[in-house]
Amino acid sequence: MRTPAPDPSKSAEVGRRPPMANYVRGLLRRVPGRPKVSDAEAEAIQEGHLAHLRHLREAGFSVVSGPMLDDGDPRGVLIFRGDSLEEVRRLSESDPALKNHRLLLELHELYRPAGLQVVSSRFPQGK
Repeated sequence: MRTPAPDPSKSAEVGRRPPMANYVRGLLRRVPGRPKVSDAEAEAIQEGHLAHLRHLREAGFSVVSGPMLDDGDPRGVLIFRGDSLEEVRRLSESDPALKNHRLLLELHELYRPAGLQVVSSRFPQGK
């Protein structure tokens, strides 16, 4: 993956730029005209999809993953630590939702300060 040269003009203090790192952002989208499956098959595929995402997170490869809260497209977002789109594609090939043509994965390189972390926040509990 190509790493851009640092741009000191974008740093608050020249010479104190934080270390940068490569990430890959993924958008999960519905497959247009995807094949119909039974409710049981859809549930099994979804369980496998969630297990796959959990495995990537536990292995330290996935930084963020989650569904969109509306019923539109895209369906979910992912952020991976990774040096290349090819590496993320290879690791994503075993996702049951992709293998069964339920979702498409659109990938984009992301370059930002190293140490991307998910900060837990509390959302009000709705009724």
